[in-house]
Amino acid sequence: MRAHLVTGAEREAAVRHWLLAALPDGERTAAAADWATRGVTVLPCGLLFSAARLPADIVASAAGSADWATIDRYLAASFDGPVFCTGDRGLYVALVPPSAVRTWTVPGVALLGRGSAVTVPAPGLTRDRAAGPYWAVPMESPGVLCLPEDVANVAHRGLRRGPSCG
Repeated sequence: MRAHLVTGAEREAAVRHWLLAALPDGERTAAAADWATRGVTVLPCGLLFSAARLPADIVASAAGSADWATIDRYLAASFDGPVFCTGDRGLYVALVPPSAVRTWTVPGVALLGRGSAVTVPAPGLTRDRAAGPYWAVPMESPGVLCLPEDVANVAHRGLRRGPSCG
């Protein structure tokens, strides 16, 4: 039996295809074009994923640092799923299963579900290649999302510590 190695480009294409599946067929080409030209596109929440919007000050407090590289490493160690930074809006967005909206009770952290949409950076867009929105924790495989409990733990840690970083 031969092992098949999946390249980074193949993985990125699979993630791109999976994310675009959140849209109706007729809207996917335009969304892919947005990623190619603007680096972001708007995707609906509630079908494939929900989006937990963590204010950057809460995340910085949880990480114990305001340095973006340190925060990104902290998030990668805290989550087994994808997180992106909105850039100038000062939010980190963790993609979680759609079912998380039924039990979400974290103060200060909005959870966007069905009927909401989120602006998502192109797969593969990382901080070292972008000044705006970027993947702090890239999506490694289609359908792999953050556990809501992990997102809640990071939020609670940041809220307990308060705005001590700067």
